[in-house]
Amino acid sequence: MTDIPPSATYPLLGLMSGSSLDGLDIAACLLKVEHGSWSYAIEAAATYPFPDNLRALLQEAGGRRTDYEVAAADRELGAFTADSIRAFLAAYNVTPPLWIAQHGHTLVHAPAEGYSLQIGNAELIARATGIPVVSDFRNADIAAGGQGAPLVPICDALLFSDYAVCLNIGGIANISFVRQGERIGYDVCPANQLLNFLAGKVALPYDAEGSMARSGHINQGLLEALEQQPYYRLPAPKSLDNTYVQQHFIALLEEYDIPLNDALRTCTEQIAMRISSSLQAAGAGSNDRILVSGGGAWNTFLIERIQHLSGIPITLPESNIIAFKEALAMALMAALYMRKENNCLPSVTGARYAVSGGNLQLPEHL
Repeated sequence: MTDIPPSATYPLLGLMSGSSLDGLDIAACLLKVEHGSWSYAIEAAATYPFPDNLRALLQEAGGRRTDYEVAAADRELGAFTADSIRAFLAAYNVTPPLWIAQHGHTLVHAPAEGYSLQIGNAELIARATGIPVVSDFRNADIAAGGQGAPLVPICDALLFSDYAVCLNIGGIANISFVRQGERIGYDVCPANQLLNFLAGKVALPYDAEGSMARSGHINQGLLEALEQQPYYRLPAPKSLDNTYVQQHFIALLEEYDIPLNDALRTCTEQIAMRISSSLQAAGAGSNDRILVSGGGAWNTFLIERIQHLSGIPITLPESNIIAFKEALAMALMAALYMRKENNCLPSVTGARYAVSGGNLQLPEHL
């Protein structure tokens, strides 16, 4: 793209595979820009659950396995993604997408070591679907000295600036807000990763509406141990890695032989404490609008605890934003990348300068 029009409309598919390993989110997004002002519409959206064998493969590949296992997971996720895209486009009457924006599944996120690895074989997806794919959104920011995370605050800044605070409660909870004219954002704490891990002990994908946690009791020893994690003493900008969560938080949960409902109650309380503290640090008040997205927004008990501890009322947005805001954010990042505009915020990531992160994979016929 040599000439970048000041006004344009871009149909894209935004894809997101989160750390909760529940499946692949696909959102057909129409993004419109008019002289720097962006707006959006989600034409259709759906989640394609990972089959058990793929979920197991992704879990194993995330444990620093062999190159062969990582490559196999990359290929299998790419094939599943391509099949899901074809099924999505067959099921929904959406504007034909110019590009696919693929986040991929994060195996390791190590900005201090200079890299972040998302798999999902963008080359395979482009050739299987016939649609160009933009992927690898994090590493340009890391190369510029940033965390490469969180990515979604650019979406908060351009599409949801009328909210005082944007909070996403996914596998990891993150927050963004404006302070002294700059967008600030960081990963708050592990969230659904912990709750889903515990629910999995009784073969459940998650604790629906927090019902098991609601019936449990707080274990003070576990609560204090969770609160003592070193990550919470780090200043922003900062981000969490799935491997770090496994080694420090999940491993800690395994040390406590307590009733499952008590473990869920304790983790829910600790997540609510951390989020409430971050809301207060953001300067949020009782009259401010708080945008909450991610699967944790459906956890009624968790939302109740956040409201109780923070004193801030929370009104949930439409369901498509709760479930597919991150997929929308990927679509926006791809549109910015194709316009050769910056799509990472150094005020969020700590990078030395703003970058336009991404790599483009073309189908064979282009």
